[in-house]
Formats: sequence, structure tokens, C-alpha cells
Amino acid sequence: MLQLLKRITLPLLILATLIALLNFKDRFGYEEVAINTAQIVETTDLGTPVFSLRRAPELLTSPLAAQQLEENLSDLVGSLPDSSCFAISAGGEELFEFQKQIPLNPGGIQKIITAYAALAQLGPDYQYETVISADRETDADGNLLSSDLYVFGGGDPVIRTDAFMELLPEAYSPIRTSADEMADLTVGINILFIQGAVVVNESRYDEERTVVGWDQELKESADIGSLSASLLDGGFDGLKQNYSQQRGENPSPLVPSANPAKRFAANFDDLLEARGVIILQAAKEINNVEQSSLVELLTIKSPRLDQIAKQMITNDDNVTAEMVLKEIGFSRTGQGSSGSGLVSLPEILATNNLPNTELLLIDGSGLSHDNQATCGLFQDILQDNKYGATLKEALPLVGVEGIVSNTLLGTPFESNLVAHTYFESDRGAMAGSYTTPQGLEMTITYIANYDDTESAESIHQEFLNGLAPILSEFSGGKTLEEMGPRSVID
Repeated sequence: MLQLLKRITLPLLILATLIALLNFKDRFGYEEVAINTAQIVETTDLGTPVFSLRRAPELLTSPLAAQQLEENLSDLVGSLPDSSCFAISAGGEELFEFQKQIPLNPGGIQKIITAYAALAQLGPDYQYETVISADRETDADGNLLSSDLYVFGGGDPVIRTDAFMELLPEAYSPIRTSADEMADLTVGINILFIQGAVVVNESRYDEERTVVGWDQELKESADIGSLSASLLDGGFDGLKQNYSQQRGENPSPLVPSANPAKRFAANFDDLLEARGVIILQAAKEINNVEQSSLVELLTIKSPRLDQIAKQMITNDDNVTAEMVLKEIGFSRTGQGSSGSGLVSLPEILATNNLPNTELLLIDGSGLSHDNQATCGLFQDILQDNKYGATLKEALPLVGVEGIVSNTLLGTPFESNLVAHTYFESDRGAMAGSYTTPQGLEMTITYIANYDDTESAESIHQEFLNGLAPILSEFSGGKTLEEMGPRSVID
């Protein structure tokens, strides 16, 4: 019996001893908890601990890069005249500024201010309307008997004929209201015979053909066509010759119309007759007929205002800028004049929490040498929460579009900077947005007014050419999102 008991209990004791030893090993042994790095990487995808010294250089990238950027830009702006300003921002943070609040003449980049005010006052979706009316409807045969055909100008600044569009360089914006399509639509509503005349009404705006604040030399220059609420081909003459004199290697300059509304009527008359419409009387301009007293036959809408802003800035279109200024004034005060628009602009800026101090505006295009604005204002406009993005979309791509299609070629700015650049003997400027190779978007404004006109252009070009590589090499440092755990792929 004792022998049997030994046989039963001995295995049980051995088993209990083994279990105890295993528990003791699990509590104090290390074999089973040895770190398997490969296994950890596979399960957690971690390659570098968050606090590894391997990360330290990247943590220092942003301040070191900013310091290097400031040193490089400080050297660069040293070449500019005293009357200059410069500012760069990224992600709402100012990276560098030089005299950004001093008032200077901005030249053509002033169109950005005009475009902003128009977007804020009228809205990006706004469309101009040109209305065609008559005393009565046409009869069944398309005859407009005992009636003129009235065209009421709505201030559309981009009504262009096909012939005029052929004068534009290939890289320029083709955004327009087609006068040829307007004629097609008129024929399409069965107007085949006009017993009276084509009559144009321009009463929406005043009849000032230039800007009151311009000096006589600027008024007499051919830099801009005659202004009118009824404007065709930018207020220039020439359609009868199909603009043939303006084509070729040595084209003749365009001539501003002495009476742009009457020229509109005559040219639209020609477009209709080219489509077979018979018109018995000569085209004319009349402003004493109320649109409400007539039968509306057709309404032609312009492109949206955000597209017109793109046309204006991309092509550096002075006529469009001055016309837009009048529409701002008409919308805000009921008076379609340059003066009412100029009074409205500072008010619109203030309403949208933008600075209007140190601002002096004589026109909407920037042609006057008496205009003054600051780099700070352009920076704020381009970073505006409401319309900044719309304006950046309106800016032409350097090396590709419009007035900057042949600018800064071969530099890092080519195809990576959207901007309006300007230079004229004693003033240079640039305002726009640059995306670095690292994907950092920078807002940039530069304005310089030169006393030494002989060296002005070379300084202007050297500054922009020197700026491009400096900004392209700026890393900006890592974002918080980029400082997460490294993966094995990295």
C-alpha cells in the first residue's frame, strides 16, 4: 500500500515543483521579455523614438532657416534705393519686412487694390449687362419698322471683336464678351431689317474720357483708350480697317476714340451688316431715351467679375481697371465716375479691416505717378480671408501668362510664382505668391521708386533674379504633422 502511494504522489510532487519553477522564472527571468527590434518595427511602424537626438537637427531647422533667410534678404535689399519696401509672409507669419509701411508709387500692381475693392463691393459673381431694345418687337419677317435698335451700355469693359483679339499676344488672357457673338445673337432673335439706326446709350457713367487727376501728358498718351459706359475694343478706333494697320512687325499705334459710344454704334452697325442685316440710317449715340420706355429684346452678360479681374491683372489692362473703378463708384454712390470710385476704395478697405492709411489714389490702373500705397497693404490684401485666394487665382503665372510670360525665365520663379510685376523707368514692383520646392507658399510684395533712372532697370532685375534662389532654398522647417514617428520606408 505504501509503495502504491509513493507511485501516485511522487509524480504529483514533481509536477507541482515544475509549475512553481515556471512561475518563479516568469516573475524574475528575462528570457521571454528580450526586445525583438524587428518585431516592434513590424507592429508599431516606429523607426526613431520621438525624443531621439536624431530628430534634433530638424527641430532646429525652422529658426536656423529663418535666420539664414533674414541674413540673405538683408544683403539683397541693401541694393534697393531708400524709397523702397519689401515684405514676405508664409502661413500668416511674417518672415521678413523692410519699410513695409512707407507710402510709395506702386505702378501697375495697383490694379490688385482695384480688383480687391471690386470683388468686395460687387462680388465675384457679378456680371455686367448690355441690353438691346427697340420701340417694338420685329414683325414676322424680321423687320424692325419705324424704330431704332438701341444698345444700352452697362459698363462692360471687355467687349471685344474677333479682329481686336488677334492683336493680343498669344500668352495673354482671352477673357472677353464677344462683340461678334453679340451680333450673332441679335440676328438670332430675327432682326434682319432696321428702318432706323443702331443707337448706343452711355448714360450709366459720366462722359469723362480719361481720368481727371492725370496730368496733360498722360491724358494725351495712347496708353489707354477713351472711357465710356458703352465701350468696344477698349475705347480704340480701327475696326473698319479690321485693325490691319496695327498688325505686322511695325504696327501703327491704336488711336483712342474721340467718341467711344458713337464708335461702338458704328462698329456694331458694321458687324450686323456683315451678317446680312439691312440698316437704313447711320449709327449714332443718344442718351436721352429711357430704357424702361422700350421693349427689351436681348441682354448680353459679361464674364463673371473674378474672371474680368484675371483679364485685367494678367494683361495689365489699364482700360479695364479704370472702367471697374467707375462701376465701383456707381454701385456705391449711384454715380459712375472715377471720382466716386476713388472715394469708395478707402471706405471698402476699412470696412474689410484692411489699412487705408498712407494711401493716395489718383486712378484705378496705377498709371499716375502720384498714387501711393504700402507693401503692407498689398500683403494684407493677398492674404485676405475673403478674396485673397480669388486674387491669387487672378494673378498670371510667371514665365507662362500675360505680362509675365517672358519674365524671370530660367529662375526658380518660372512656373512657380503667380504675380503682377511692373517696371517703368523710375519705378518697379512685384506682388504675388510663390510656392517653394518644399511646398511652402509665400506672399511677396516689393516696390521701389528710383531717382537714378539710368541704373533703375538693372537694379530691379538683379533684385528679382537674386530673390528667386534665396526663397527657393528656404526650407521653412518641419511642421508638427511632419514630426510624427518615422516609418521604415523613411
